[in-house]
Amino acid sequence: MVKITEEEYLIISKTIIKKLYSVRAWGKGHLLIERFKSGLPSHYKGDVDYVVKDLMKKEIILPYGKTKHGFAVYLNKNKIKEILQILEENYSSIFGS
Repeated sequence: MVKITEEEYLIISKTIIKKLYSVRAWGKGHLLIERFKSGLPSHYKGDVDYVVKDLMKKEIILPYGKTKHGFAVYLNKNKIKEILQILEENYSSIFGS
């Protein structure tokens, strides 16, 4: 069991969802899990795999499968409302709206 605070979980999960959303990874598009580790502080990088697995359990992201470069995931089209809500919370906390 990985010990991770709720704040760390939220930071990592929002970063993952934001990166997938920005490259339009819905179904056909996908991103390697290793890509999520770039852009995060080094002390969060070890928790990325845990958060990815948890988001897959919640079916917010789905496994694309193994590519020749590594394991990839994409956003679940059936969870669009939840994904947009997470992104809106992310931006409102940044801009103070």
